[in-house]
Amino acid sequence: MKPTDLLRLRDAVAAYPSEPSDEQMAEELGIPLTQLIRFDMNTLGGGPLPAVVEALAAYDPARVVEYGDQNYARLRVAITAATGAPAHRIIPGAGADELIRLVTTMTLGDGDTVVIPTPTFAMFAVEARLAGARVVEVPRRVPYERQGVEAIRAVAEATGARLVWLCSPNNPTGDMYDHDEIEQLADGLAAMVAVDCVYQELAEVETNLLPEGLSLLPIQERHANLLILRSLSKAYGLAGARVGYLVVPEALAARFEAARLPLAIGGPSEAAAIGALSDVRTARVRLAGIVNERERLAAAFIRLGWQVYESHTNFLLVRPPDAAGTAAALLAQGLPVRSYPAGPLADWLRVTVRAAAENDRLLAALGA
Repeated sequence: MKPTDLLRLRDAVAAYPSEPSDEQMAEELGIPLTQLIRFDMNTLGGGPLPAVVEALAAYDPARVVEYGDQNYARLRVAITAATGAPAHRIIPGAGADELIRLVTTMTLGDGDTVVIPTPTFAMFAVEARLAGARVVEVPRRVPYERQGVEAIRAVAEATGARLVWLCSPNNPTGDMYDHDEIEQLADGLAAMVAVDCVYQELAEVETNLLPEGLSLLPIQERHANLLILRSLSKAYGLAGARVGYLVVPEALAARFEAARLPLAIGGPSEAAAIGALSDVRTARVRLAGIVNERERLAAAFIRLGWQVYESHTNFLLVRPPDAAGTAAALLAQGLPVRSYPAGPLADWLRVTVRAAAENDRLLAALGA
């Protein structure tokens, strides 16, 4: 076998689109780094939570020369306290991306089928193709009319799929499936159903629910084919720390625990995560502010004549009269938004909702 034959799967995979760093983008635009505000990355404005700052200040730098706790005992306890998920069914990982790969590794092999409603987070398909799996998309007719679970289930059954990905709330559209729909999809389905819930806290805050209010745990207790993916990148503002976790059914806990990387999360990141989870109340207050800002931005965009899709996240999917021109004009002012050069979202932009002062700058640039 030639060495190049070993790379045949990689050659067929479209990589996740790489984004320039803040420093690189500021340099290319010829602006100070302090003038750049990323409305394209779905990260929270306003800086880290106070509890995170305190946790990192208390972290002993001498500990970086040692390996941390590969069992993540303290982190699991913190997640359990915040969500109610049983500690032994929590599988920590270096952000959602690593855990998407773990789910893929555990469910798909060469020639297996995964069903993915699109448009959605690109890494679902990237990882599936790396595994040699066949990706079957269930596309939306238009971005603001999501697929019904009946259609997704029918495709999964017809193709003999081993895995179905569902992103709820969905990136990049911002809409979500309710519990009855998710249970309808999972009930009796031969495939595993993995639900990416990394934006769930935003939906919980806007409905004034407790952290467990939108939990899929009760459904998982009834359906052992349901995997729940969560992250601290969004609600807790820890995108740079790379901390996520899966909640898996009882019957699969030991298998996923054996397959995960033992030391994927570094000590400082784990400390930041534990700190953030110790103050869920402050995190929810900030998220409530983001929800208010989201509605303020949506109203301003509508006044500009833009189409705005209802969102349950910290971003808005919008359709201005000239998406490409609007994106270029904002980028020139150091305010990049996410654009889509081709495909069903070619006329749409995704705009991250940030802190009030940052959003003010965006609106001023638009003349809103």
